[in-house]
Amino acid sequence: MRRVRLVVAYNGESFHGFAVNPKVNTVAGTLSGALQQIFQRNIPVVSAGRTDAGVHATGQVISCDVDADTVLPTLRKQLNSLCGPEIIVKEISWASNDFHARFSAIWRHYQYFVYNSDFPDPFKVSSSWHVMAPLNLNAMQLACDPIIGTHDFSAFCRRPKPDSEPDLEGSELGDASGEPGREKSLRRCVMVANWRQHGDCMFQFDIRANAFCHQMVRSLVGTFVEIGARKRPSSDMMSLVRSGDRAEASQLAPPQGLFLTAVGYPADVTATFSDS
Repeated sequence: MRRVRLVVAYNGESFHGFAVNPKVNTVAGTLSGALQQIFQRNIPVVSAGRTDAGVHATGQVISCDVDADTVLPTLRKQLNSLCGPEIIVKEISWASNDFHARFSAIWRHYQYFVYNSDFPDPFKVSSSWHVMAPLNLNAMQLACDPIIGTHDFSAFCRRPKPDSEPDLEGSELGDASGEPGREKSLRRCVMVANWRQHGDCMFQFDIRANAFCHQMVRSLVGTFVEIGARKRPSSDMMSLVRSGDRAEASQLAPPQGLFLTAVGYPADVTATFSDS
């Protein structure tokens, strides 16, 4: 058996989240089912982030173990045939046996799209949040500064239950190192956070961090949008980070505007990826 790394894209609208759930259609369930059909045995998959229902991905990373004599280009074609078009394997490569899609990762990058217009665009409703109130880009960008760096993001995260299963937007809910068995913490290190505007209507939020606790990105975006709509001042962001009070944050942004776009690994890990 050898470990393989896959970079996949999927339309979250088609799935009830990433994690396997025998009662509903999920990304992991679909991929595992396809692998079982190909190899005639159960092959568990591990992801860099277990996205919620309705959340999309263009750069999700998955690791699993397959037969050592597997021809990777053929496996990629087989998976795309069985899982597409809702799930597509964009890249496939061998990795070292100690590579772990989640625990080896050092950062995750998300993007969120807000369509700001009087009327929704029927071609964007499944990939953005339609907001009617005019948004001020400068106000939202100003509110990014307080979340850069390492902070306790309790005000923007669903509090984990003791001894709960990993429940995440980017990494397991727990210590930011991603190591299992550590005391659960909502401290995260945000490396990048910024807003930009495309044309008259589309706003794009980029955020990169070592890990994300559950609902963190969507909660942040909900607060940013209230700031952009002048329902609360930009200074509220710093107050919220300091307070740690989830009740003070804004509503969750809906899932369809959120995309997991990239996952980063140390250079010594990426050096092990190969096609042969």
